[in-house]
Order: sequence, then C-alpha cells, then structure tokens
Amino acid sequence: EILDYKPRDFLYGRKGPWPQPSPDHPFGESPAVLKIPLREVLDWWLFVGLRYILTLLCTPFVFFLNLFSRGAVSVSDEEFNEYLTNSMMSKFLSEEFDETDIKQFKEFMSPGEKYLITDLSPVEVVDTFDGIFASPTKTLLELVDQKYVVRCIYVYDSKEIFSPLDGEGWELAKFFVLQGAALCSTLVEHPNLHFPLDSINAISKTALPKEHILFKLLYPHLRFTLQLENAVLTYKTSLLQSKWWMPYAPYPGAYDGLRELLVCGYKGMPGNDSYKGYIYHRRPTKIYSNYGDYLNIYYDVIHNFVSEVLKDIEEGDRAVEAWANYISPLVPGFPCGKEIFQKNVLIDSVAYFIWDVTVAHSLDHYNYGHMDINKVPLRLRHCAPTKGMGKFCRKKLVNPIDQTKYRMAQLLFFRPTNVTCLYNTNYNFNDPRLNECNERFLERLKVAEKRIQSRGINYMPLNEVARSIQY
Repeated sequence: EILDYKPRDFLYGRKGPWPQPSPDHPFGESPAVLKIPLREVLDWWLFVGLRYILTLLCTPFVFFLNLFSRGAVSVSDEEFNEYLTNSMMSKFLSEEFDETDIKQFKEFMSPGEKYLITDLSPVEVVDTFDGIFASPTKTLLELVDQKYVVRCIYVYDSKEIFSPLDGEGWELAKFFVLQGAALCSTLVEHPNLHFPLDSINAISKTALPKEHILFKLLYPHLRFTLQLENAVLTYKTSLLQSKWWMPYAPYPGAYDGLRELLVCGYKGMPGNDSYKGYIYHRRPTKIYSNYGDYLNIYYDVIHNFVSEVLKDIEEGDRAVEAWANYISPLVPGFPCGKEIFQKNVLIDSVAYFIWDVTVAHSLDHYNYGHMDINKVPLRLRHCAPTKGMGKFCRKKLVNPIDQTKYRMAQLLFFRPTNVTCLYNTNYNFNDPRLNECNERFLERLKVAEKRIQSRGINYMPLNEVARSIQY
C-alpha cells in the first residue's frame, strides 16, 4: 500500500527533481527540469561534460584541416534521393498534401500515381546571419517501381520549382533541401525525442518507490539525461546560443530563430498537417523507409520484454496510478491514472519510453553524425537558386570556419559517445523470474540485430545503442 511508504523508500526522499514551465518558452515548449540533484550534476560532469572540455582542445587541429577543405561537394541525384528516403531525413516523408501543395506541384503529378512530400517549411523561422542563407522547401517524390524518387523541389525564397532539367538551379536547390532537412532533423523533429520525456524522467525518480518494479525497469534509462537537457536549454555556452565565438555552433542563424524551431516541433505549425505538434504516441509512428523498419524491429523486442516484466502489476496499483496522474498533464497524450490500467496501456507507454531514449534517440545521432558535412550543409553562402542561373562555386558555398564549427558540433554533440549501453543493461530485479526476463531480453536484442543484418538495414550496430539519453 502506497500509504505505507516512507521518505527513505524513494530515491530522493520525495524531494527530487520536478518539471516546471520552460523559462524561455513556457507556452511553446515542453516543461523543463531545472533543479537537478547535485549527485546527478556531478555524475554528468564526470562522464559527459569532461569529454566536451577535452574535445574542445581539438579545435585548432580541426580548423587547420578545414583550411584545405573542398568546401561543398556536389550531391548526385541518387545520393540526394537516398538522403531523403533512407536516412533520418525520411522521417519528413508525408502523405499530407494541402491545397497549396497540389496547386504548386500539379504539373508534376499524374492521376492514379502515389506521391509523398518532404515539407521543410519550419526553416522560415530562422533569421540567418549576414551573408548566410536558408530557405523553406518542399520536395515531391513519386512511387516508381516500389521506390520513391524525387521529382522536383519548390524553393520558397525563389518561388520557383526546380527539376533535374534546371541544371545549376537544381544542384543548388538540392543543397537548400539538405540544409533544411539538417535543421529540421536536429532542431524540430529530434528534440521531441528529448525534452517532452524529461517530465517522465524526473517524476519517475521522485514519485516511484525505489523497490517498485516500474522504478527498477525505468531507472537504468534515466541516467545523465536531466543535466544534459538543462545544459542544452539553459547554459549560455549551449550551441543553441549560436554565438560567433563558439567553435562548435554551426547553425546559420541566431538563438531566437533556432529556439523557434523547437517550438515548431513541439507545438506544431497552424495549418500545416506535416507539423501537428508533439503527442506521446506509445508506439512508433509510421516512417516510409527502412529507417522505420529498423526502429520497429527493436521496438517489438522492447515491448515484449516490458510486457513480461509488468504483467503482474495489479490494476489500481497506487504508485503507478499516482505516477501516471503526475505525468499526464505535462506530456500530451500520456495516459492518466485511470487510463494507465486499460489493456496494454501501461506496457505500451513504458515500452515507448524505453525505445525512445535508447534505440530511437541513438539511431538519429548515429545516422546524422556520420553524414558528410560537405554534402549536408548547415550554412550556405549563396542566395536561393533561380531559373537559368549560371554556375555557382561549390567551394565558396561554405567556408573553413563554417566547416570547423560543423565538425566540432559533430564531435561534441551529433555523433554518439556512449557511457552506458542497452545491450548489457542489468535491471537489478529482486525476483528470479524478472532476472530471467532480463537475460532473455539481452539475448533477443542480439537476435534482432542478426535479423536486421540479414535484411540489409543495419543502420547502427547494437553495441552503439545507448542505455539513456546521454548526448
């Protein structure tokens, strides 16, 4: 009975971290956790923050190497198609065409054919620095021989549509799409794997008794995250601050516009069905690519494990009910205390959390962190393309400072650097049955990796999947 629990039965004696409205965007962003227990702060600095400081020492060497950089490198149509349809960027593929889209692309669409759109309109909120350019784009893809192929690109700033027949205009338009996809990947879509779940992290540590099965299941996946998120959102040295002197701030504009991209991802964009706002879905949303298949295979393994562990939790468990009631008002779509005991709702909700902070988050970083920065720019030093434009200089499209900042951001933030990993997680259950479930789970993860390898969709090795959000 929950009334029998004492303060000592909780991780922080019931005085642990708790969410509050985000100071910078209280109505536009998810709640933030600002008061982090000292031991979590020290833990993060020792295992994560110290790495940042040591990596910064590489800056002069990275700059020297980029003095000899080729600048931007042309992206073939095949590579461009692969980025949009088979990488992290495939998350933006959508069937949601509004009336404006249909009017814009009507000359490129045929009745009875299947089409998808990559809508990168959130880029409109970015206020770029002098001499640096960015533009919203929309890209039309058509299903050809069971594969979606890019047909054309609409560039907002040009108010023109470009196809492969447009020569240099087409080549430059591809760079603007890849830039927009990089911005929206890192600052619109990916943050929804991070910040909305901070409320679950903090409340789980504070409101669940330490010996409760649900706490033991979640706890290994909560380490490092709260201090990391706090550093990203509030530190004056965060790359979101985008100051000129920061050797790791690669974005094309200032803080206010970048922060608005987070708002676009969390609150959505009115009138744009491609950006409806954040919802805790409980199951992975559809992604039109092998990227989604990879994620789904691991989700199923995690879901089976969670269902085995939580099957004996009784309906009406007061600790679980209170936990859900605390979280529900703060995380859109999260079930309340009454809903949590409906069929499979608790299992789905917990499995989705674990999948999010492990596989889904790690894969985004692994995939994006290994993209070629000479082909996927964050800054462009050329205005938007125009029809009939002459040849543009790829080398001058980005400069050594741009690429140094980008490479340092890769080393510090984008590429995964794991401290703890999913494949060897020990949940420290007290029940022998649950410890057997733990062992089977780790074996099933290995089986899933072999299945993924046999299908040729091994985006990331299993040993690169982090146990929690730690970068």
